[in-house]
Amino acid sequence: MQSVGDMARALVLRTNQVRLREEMDKLAVEVATGFVTDSAKHLNGDLTSLQEIDRTLSKLEAYRINTTEASYITSTMQTSLDEIQSRSQTLSQTLIAADLTPTDPLLNTMSVDAANTLDQVMTGMNRSVAGRTLFGGVATDRPAVADSEDMLADLRVLLAGETTLAGIEAQLDTFFGAGGTYETVTYEGSNTSLAPFQLSETDSANVDIRASDPVFKEMLKPLAMAALASDGSLGFDTELQVEILSAAGRDLLGAQQSMVELRAGLGALEARIEETTTRNAAETSSASLARLELVGTDQYESAAKYESIRGQLESLYAITARSQRLSLAGYL
Repeated sequence: MQSVGDMARALVLRTNQVRLREEMDKLAVEVATGFVTDSAKHLNGDLTSLQEIDRTLSKLEAYRINTTEASYITSTMQTSLDEIQSRSQTLSQTLIAADLTPTDPLLNTMSVDAANTLDQVMTGMNRSVAGRTLFGGVATDRPAVADSEDMLADLRVLLAGETTLAGIEAQLDTFFGAGGTYETVTYEGSNTSLAPFQLSETDSANVDIRASDPVFKEMLKPLAMAALASDGSLGFDTELQVEILSAAGRDLLGAQQSMVELRAGLGALEARIEETTTRNAAETSSASLARLELVGTDQYESAAKYESIRGQLESLYAITARSQRLSLAGYL
């Protein structure tokens, strides 16, 4: 049977083991994180400054998420607009020359090219990121515009029976005008824009570019007109087809300026988002450094202490094991 002295020694050994293990766990956390485990004790109970810094860092993290999302969305928008502008500008150069060699096969080829470009442009207007449509306002869960062929089908009904360029353009003006079929049927997005992204305490980004904006309608109108120029169901004669394609080329070229201005405005917004991101990153670094000054630890020192305590604990285990063996031998 163990004596009172043996029991006391065993109790002291176990107590020291628990204390050393707790100290090791604490130091392990400090080595891994670089911060003290008990901020209140380290700061003598005054946590005011630390709490203020943590609130600042929390807000900056929210701003970081917002600026990242805003940057991604505007960048993707810019890419889509660049593709739309490039394709429409290339087609405009071809259509303007329609009256130079007005053969039926060539006119039909131009019309087919216009239909393909129209489809590509409207596909670009339906671009989405992470499952969210870009050009449909708050209606991010569905396409911004209908299929190009659906729109052309609606236009065929309107243009049936028209025999002059003036009459065709009048019908297209009605279709793409305020309250027209394009706005009420073709455009499937929302008339409400996305909520602005809060980029910082004082700065926000309003990314409000929708497929119902005039700049898109100004481009779609000549594309649709050219796409239907050689449509067999409408039966336009060769002379009228040439007029339609040439006029569409001129209008499409004229629409480029509005697209350039739209992209320039978007580019300025991208630059502002980038500047705000840089400022937020600098502020985050400053706040993080201030937090480190308050409750940071010397990780090399903590690691050295950890190794020292681990050595003590190993020695204590060895002593404990030896003590137990001696006690058992004495008992026997």
